[in-house]
Amino acid sequence: MQRPQRIRIKNESEKLQSLPEGKEYFQDLGGDGDILFLGLGPNPCQALELFSEEGKAHYIECPDFEKQIPTVRKISNKFTRINPEELDALPEKNFRLILYTPNKRLFPSFWEPIISKLALQKTAFFSKIKSKTVWIPGNDNSLLVPELSRAFAGADFTYRVIAPDAMQRDLLSLLNQERPEIIFSINFNGLDNSGETYFMLREAGVKVVVWMVDNPFHIISGIKSEYWKEVPMLVTDEWFVNPLKDLGAKKVNHLPLATDPEFFNPDVPEYTGLENRTVFAGRSSFPKKDTFFAGCSFSTQDEQAAIKAIANGIKPDFEWWAKRDELTSFWPGKNVRDTGFKTEQSGTIWRTQALDNAGTNLTIFGDKGWRELLTNADIRPPIDYFTVLPAIYAGAAITLNMTSPLLPNGLTQRNFDVWSAGGFLLTDYTPGLSIFPEDLVAECSFSKPKDLPALSDKFHANPRLRKALSKKWREIILKDHTYRNRVINILDFIN
Repeated sequence: MQRPQRIRIKNESEKLQSLPEGKEYFQDLGGDGDILFLGLGPNPCQALELFSEEGKAHYIECPDFEKQIPTVRKISNKFTRINPEELDALPEKNFRLILYTPNKRLFPSFWEPIISKLALQKTAFFSKIKSKTVWIPGNDNSLLVPELSRAFAGADFTYRVIAPDAMQRDLLSLLNQERPEIIFSINFNGLDNSGETYFMLREAGVKVVVWMVDNPFHIISGIKSEYWKEVPMLVTDEWFVNPLKDLGAKKVNHLPLATDPEFFNPDVPEYTGLENRTVFAGRSSFPKKDTFFAGCSFSTQDEQAAIKAIANGIKPDFEWWAKRDELTSFWPGKNVRDTGFKTEQSGTIWRTQALDNAGTNLTIFGDKGWRELLTNADIRPPIDYFTVLPAIYAGAAITLNMTSPLLPNGLTQRNFDVWSAGGFLLTDYTPGLSIFPEDLVAECSFSKPKDLPALSDKFHANPRLRKALSKKWREIILKDHTYRNRVINILDFIN
């Protein structure tokens, strides 16, 4: 017996999706009173039959859904239509909510705000007075959470670190305990891919901001809903601002990384034995790289193209690869990861060549992957970011920085932390260094790995010059580039 053919329509990401039928595809969201169907599915008569003894029936439907449904779809006059804009005029109306569940995958940007509004109407949340509190999704060891927590506290905010899964699972309960002023998310941490969490917070009057400290297109590549375009976003690399706006992002601005001088300062206990060493501290690749880039390739031709570009003084960064790949769309979909993988592999070549040119007095603190890339280097185990790394920066003659080419104009924590700790940094050049004085950047940066030997020799031979430059850099960093400075920028961006 041949199975009946399901209707297929394009979802908001322009992907074809089947419309299943049956009671199992209608979810009871609770409530009392008349039924309010949040979408009727492909067969409205069936929806009515499934709940035929439940009193009066109302419904809301998505216009983009209706445009694609065959004209034979008939809606019984037993249904009363409610338009989304009418919901605010029905605050006292009690409904039992029935959701056609595929809607959350079909058109989440339409349905999630409606579901959020109706869910919050059933709580006492709006009686809560908004507190001067910021919630930061993560844990106490998550990326930038300690620094931002301290910086927001310095701006007279109470901060609360919320487990990301709790943000999604227990949001209504959390909101009934406290009504925060701001949710500050790193890389969309704590926000789900459909937008449910974001729209619930927005409906509750909570300001949500996302700071993308990695390649933004990698971060949003797993998001199928267009809701991310509604979220106010900050990026550490200014290169991404216009491409994100071109995709429809409504509010995007540049916010570089910074430092926390209470962690990174010259008063940390001394790390001995590095007085005449060049140091690099970092991973050979980012965690779960193989999983993230599953199915992506980097051919021999790609490798040779990257090596040739570097030899010609060009860093094959994300912009370079996007042009070479003729990448026409950064979103939706995961095609951007193919370009990202080539960029990441080029970054390994770039970092390895730089370290090969750093001289024989090089010490690396990092993972075992470096042993496969650098056969004769002094490689030591990874060290703790907050307790040991400041002492290494302060104690080394020179610290090296190589910026990931996934961020064409980006900077790293080293561009701030090393100077704050009283150390000395040599960094590869990116346009992101333009936030610093041009003359200092020219002194302490290199454009090609083969430039490193002469530059390193110059500063190893002149500790007095290193010390003088370090003092100038530290003054600039502490004045303009701490996380307290960045929190001021964040609050200006929100308001």
